[in-house]
Amino acid sequence: MRRLNKAVWRLTFLIAAIPACAVSYWLFGILLTVFPFEYIVDLNDEFLGLDMFWLQFIPVVFGFLGFIVNSLTSMSEVFDLVPEPSDPKDFPVPFIGISKGVFEMFRTMLIITGWMGIFCILLITIPLCLPGFVVSALSVLFAFPVLAAIDAVYFAAMHIAKAVDRRQYDRNTVCFVCPECGKTSPRPVYDIDGLWVSGLRPSAKGVLSVEMESSTSPCFGSKGGRKDLQQSCPECESLAATKEGRPFVVSMAGAKSSGKTSFVLSVTGELISSSGNGNASAVRNYHFEHDSDLLDYRSGLCRPTPESNWKPHLAMIESARFVTCRNLYMFDVSGKFFTGAVETDIQPQYAFNDAIVFTLDPTCADPAGVANSAYIGFIEKYRQFNRLDASERISVPLFVVVTRADKKGPLSGLEGKELRDRMAEDGYFNLVNTIERDFSSVSFFSCATNKEDGSSTRVMKRICDATGSEFGQFFKG
Repeated sequence: MRRLNKAVWRLTFLIAAIPACAVSYWLFGILLTVFPFEYIVDLNDEFLGLDMFWLQFIPVVFGFLGFIVNSLTSMSEVFDLVPEPSDPKDFPVPFIGISKGVFEMFRTMLIITGWMGIFCILLITIPLCLPGFVVSALSVLFAFPVLAAIDAVYFAAMHIAKAVDRRQYDRNTVCFVCPECGKTSPRPVYDIDGLWVSGLRPSAKGVLSVEMESSTSPCFGSKGGRKDLQQSCPECESLAATKEGRPFVVSMAGAKSSGKTSFVLSVTGELISSSGNGNASAVRNYHFEHDSDLLDYRSGLCRPTPESNWKPHLAMIESARFVTCRNLYMFDVSGKFFTGAVETDIQPQYAFNDAIVFTLDPTCADPAGVANSAYIGFIEKYRQFNRLDASERISVPLFVVVTRADKKGPLSGLEGKELRDRMAEDGYFNLVNTIERDFSSVSFFSCATNKEDGSSTRVMKRICDATGSEFGQFFKG
């Protein structure tokens, strides 16, 4: 980075000197026709016989060499010049840009010009100092358009780099969902060499932005190393190791003991054990406590979700097919949340969920009444959270999942329109009618959530396919 800054710094001197030399050549041609410089032409004609071209060209060479020596070598230290660019730690920009470098460059040019002018006034080595003075003075003028051109290239490159990075991020990640508080943000906060930085920061191998505080961290593009940097949530400031994974968010709803938690554990359990239907290189639970919950579930114990739980079940899926991993968020909620017994209505995922799963247990006492009551509690909170009028239909698809499909009953083994019609005939007419009035897309499924028999993952695949999500390939249909 330091070498790049120095190269651009010196290149600016050289580029500014080129048009200055061209104009100096023209000016020297004019000076040779006026007093006292016209005597130089007379002396040349009498003793040397050089062509007029050389009389103009030789002073330009002396002026260019004097300017370069004074501006780019150690001689500049004698005249209190600034031969080096700003420290990259303070200004880590590959081009000078609108920064301290511009003023240092201008100051250097003025000092060079000033010393050349003083030497000329004192009549000390006029043949060498006058060309240097002319070239230096013109270089000061030409430095500004050169810097403007470099700035234009830099800012254009920075804009293109950020546009490419944003496109990659939107394609591979979309947004950041905190695995702790469940809230979403456009991007996480990154740890750049001990400094927490928000937003985009291109890498040392790409184009750097003016705001970047480090030139050593690989932070440009989804294919770079930015996703491996330490990240944190902008909302709750908790550390996150989601590696810029693309999220798919499912909100669970339903009455107490209707099968919400068992559905989540059945889906994530089969997702992990099957390695994402064989399409993933690795699948794991993000939270260690959910590994313990899964072991208990497999042993026949499924504990009710506590009211204090806000952490989503997060399954991280790594696959060579994708640049970033795929993160399945399933927000499980205590059934009391939908009964009015819990006052809080904090469900941040309601603002950005990709799908909603509403579970009902047909084997409980008064299943239609219990399900209808839970749905009313859910829809009221959902509309309130998203500030939706009762007349507005919700565009997020809702999936009604009838659990306990392994128990014989009128709804067992049915799905789709057949299940919908049977529910409407078997006491769930009000529930079905209300759901279809509230949501523009509704689907009906049944599965056995109390075991990993493939029925839950089959429902999850249908959910992914119905929403157009690429997550469907990780579930067996």
